[in-house]
Amino acid sequence: MFGASNTPAVERPLDKLALGATDRADLSPAAAARQRERLERMIQNEIVPRLMLSHRAGPVPPSLVSAVARQLSEDDVTTFVSAIRGADDSLALQYVRDLVAEGTTIEAIYIDLLSPTARRLGSLWDADECDFVEVTVAMGRIQRMLRELSQVFQSDAGRTEATGSALLTCIPGEQHTLGVIIVAEFLLRDNWRVLVGAPWSESDLLNLVANERFDVIGFSVGCENRLSSLKREIRRLRAASRNPDVRIMVGGKIFVDDPELVHRVGADAYATDAREAPQIARSLLAAATPSPRFGTLREATSGHGELSEAIRRE
Repeated sequence: MFGASNTPAVERPLDKLALGATDRADLSPAAAARQRERLERMIQNEIVPRLMLSHRAGPVPPSLVSAVARQLSEDDVTTFVSAIRGADDSLALQYVRDLVAEGTTIEAIYIDLLSPTARRLGSLWDADECDFVEVTVAMGRIQRMLRELSQVFQSDAGRTEATGSALLTCIPGEQHTLGVIIVAEFLLRDNWRVLVGAPWSESDLLNLVANERFDVIGFSVGCENRLSSLKREIRRLRAASRNPDVRIMVGGKIFVDDPELVHRVGADAYATDAREAPQIARSLLAAATPSPRFGTLREATSGHGELSEAIRRE
């Protein structure tokens, strides 16, 4: 009545726990100890995280979330770039929704999907493989995704006490704000008051900091030829700021590659990515208002390059 199946058995995590359960008495002491160790690892690394994520009784530690989260790869970025460039406006959004359903965290989508996609689009633009209209449409779609994802991302915030105020912007005249928008998401979740945007002119930015107090001003810079402008802008902002102890944070691959540039342009610290930005911003706030509860800021240490020397001479 119950014949043998021709379908190969699929080993599941719970199946692993049962392996050898009936013949444990036949195991040597060393083999029994190894089995107990495997069982403990299975419970700690697979069973407990999944139960916690299923029931969500309170905040889940990031280490547990990462233990079961779906990890993104270069293939995911390639697939997403193709979808975001496609004619169907819904394909890219559906791809992101599917990733979330599979267990990918919003944080990973921000850092490991949307940011690399923006860089990939920039590379395609530089190589003349896509035109201005295509890049504009793709970035507009990403902006809409951010608005949808933000509701979920912010609802998972762990802090309730107010932190500080931050202005996130770019050099006047630039319009590439995706990086600062993603940084803003992480600061908002850390309970910062955040204003983000691209100023139309230098006077707009100066008037803003002169009339409103900010604890931290953050700049995102993507190319070397704007560093001299950034140095001049930081100097002007410090002089005009309503807060005499305002701190300046910068971000962008250029500073990750050469952290010495942070000091050359007159900034106080840099963040390697949006995930790190709240910690760095809190450290800057602590430097202006000492408090032992905040972490240490990332110091800019590196050798001197030709670009550094050019900025210093400005």
